[in-house]
Amino acid sequence: MSTTTPSLTGRLLRSAAVSATLLAGLSTSANAAGASAQISGNGFSTTVLKVVSENGTSWTKIEGSTINLPVTVHIGMPPYEIVNYKVRQLGHPGGQYFVNVSPDNQHNDEVNFSTFYEGSTDYLTAAEKQAIIAECNSRLGEGKGLRESHNTFAGVGVELIASFLTESKDVGPLPSGGLGAPHKSTAHVSVPVKCEGKHGAADDVAAKEPDFGVKGIHLRFMTTAGYPTKPNPATKCQLTEAKVRLETSKAGGVKFRLWTKVGNQPMQNQFVEAWSKFVGPGKFEATFTKTFTVDKTTTVQAMAEDLTNPIGQSTGWKEVKLDCTGAGGGGFSGTPETSNPDGLPQANPKAPMRVYPGFAVGTKVAPLPPRTAPQRPQRFGQIKTAPAPTTVAAKDRFYPSKIRVN
Repeated sequence: MSTTTPSLTGRLLRSAAVSATLLAGLSTSANAAGASAQISGNGFSTTVLKVVSENGTSWTKIEGSTINLPVTVHIGMPPYEIVNYKVRQLGHPGGQYFVNVSPDNQHNDEVNFSTFYEGSTDYLTAAEKQAIIAECNSRLGEGKGLRESHNTFAGVGVELIASFLTESKDVGPLPSGGLGAPHKSTAHVSVPVKCEGKHGAADDVAAKEPDFGVKGIHLRFMTTAGYPTKPNPATKCQLTEAKVRLETSKAGGVKFRLWTKVGNQPMQNQFVEAWSKFVGPGKFEATFTKTFTVDKTTTVQAMAEDLTNPIGQSTGWKEVKLDCTGAGGGGFSGTPETSNPDGLPQANPKAPMRVYPGFAVGTKVAPLPPRTAPQRPQRFGQIKTAPAPTTVAAKDRFYPSKIRVN
């Protein structure tokens, strides 16, 4: 402590009426200016926190366990006496501490030590829990995502609280010193975290049968020749199926990721598990099919990557163009369907009657008009032929082999 402070203290204590008040104020000021109470993490924890998935789509829960917390503590503000110090995990309930110590009179002005405290996942703060789970879920897009384990680190908070008694050289009935406000110091200990992979049936089979593996992965599009889909009344479109086929060494579960992109839409991916089964002598295969439909002429792309083998294989990107016809979807407007595709004038239906060859309208044979009726004007597309003879041998009759339209 500087020589200025004791001198100032002596002058202040000359007034008995205000000595207690001034000493308390001095204590607070000195503590604020020269207090030294610090806690810090001392390396990494030997505990590994495990985070698991309860829903199969993300990490949701920290498994309960104790937490080894290595810390270093330094408390010292000579010549002020250390009245008490406490160490706790930040999430401890009020009044609960790892230690709550009042040093003995022979070693009460400075405390320095490094130690391990045993914390618990039960005393993680809400913010700490959220941060740990969020850190795991940030790895969903890495590697195999939830289907494999990921390692990271998290911070677990600890706090030191120290109280000091100020020095006084007074003699007599006056207080020997004032107790300033407690000093607090916080730190975070680095704790390893393991985001446990969520294994499925494919992982179990691979683990039980070490010689099980994927020999090859293939993808191809199977596209319709016609236009079976009708996204709107004026449009017809092709559809396609992306078929993924995996060849394996024996029957068992396989897993892969299918990446797809339709036109200008964002790229999508899905995790797929399938079962490889016997398909022929020495052949085991697993297949998966995904159907794509569009509402306009569009390019569809797809790629599959194996996740079963430690070093997976990929099909590479494949693509196909789906065409659409009609007014919508990039096609052209067509002529509405009609029951009279030849576009010829249609007569009202008449009762069946005997017809003669020689009078043709398009591809239809028209009935012979009565002889007493006036000659009808020639129709568009009608072939003009000679009148049928009244008596002609069958071999001399004329049968047109092909109708010609001028």
